[in-house]
Amino acid sequence: MDSASGTRFGSAAQTYHRLRPTPPRETVDWLLGADDVRSAVDFGAGTGLFTALLAERVRTVYAVEPDALMRARLTAHCPGVTVLDGTAEHLPLADGTVDAVASHSAWHWVDPEPAFAEIARVLVPGGLLAVSWTMPDRRVGWRAKLDEITGKTAEAGRGPGRFDVPPQTGFAIPEQYIHPWTMRMTVDDLVASLGTYDHVLGLSEPDRNSVLENCRTYLNGNPSTSRGIIEVPFRTACFRTHRVTD
Repeated sequence: MDSASGTRFGSAAQTYHRLRPTPPRETVDWLLGADDVRSAVDFGAGTGLFTALLAERVRTVYAVEPDALMRARLTAHCPGVTVLDGTAEHLPLADGTVDAVASHSAWHWVDPEPAFAEIARVLVPGGLLAVSWTMPDRRVGWRAKLDEITGKTAEAGRGPGRFDVPPQTGFAIPEQYIHPWTMRMTVDDLVASLGTYDHVLGLSEPDRNSVLENCRTYLNGNPSTSRGIIEVPFRTACFRTHRVTD
């Protein structure tokens, strides 16, 4: 994991938890599928938005998160979950500990080669690896414009929503499911949520404030987004695979 970026979210932990989109329950159901999952680890767990949904379905959940401020919010949000300091490349669990390893909106931060090896180590034979992202639906014009204003650029190669499983990793070819949905937000909440994304968090405070104010001005002046509550479009991309057994 990129330590500079991957641990910068703690500065916005409260806003992140309040305004980041929680993945729909049906996507978690799809990720777990028909597997008998009694124990799971969620890495890059953040403030526990996905962890809480996982804990509704799985008896024993370990939440692994490298940022101390995010872990504090996670602990408060998920009291029945074991919260641990770590990353996908360094999971603080014994060999063959869990039936499933899961991640939401975090895989693009990991180094795939050591992460696959570490995940295979902690999984039982045939165990489940479930990866997902919730992303803005940039097919909607005004939402794509916000990325232009904030300086979000398309990522070449491996980025959010991309999950490739090379044959040598010991995992099967993944299944994929994409679920479009909307979240009702005010202009103020949408603008505040934009400030929790890495490409905005990484700006200086004056530049960040300027960018967010430009977003507010655009939203208030756009006929599609200037009438109170906005239906903000998202897509949750889900992937599931299993550790191959000999």
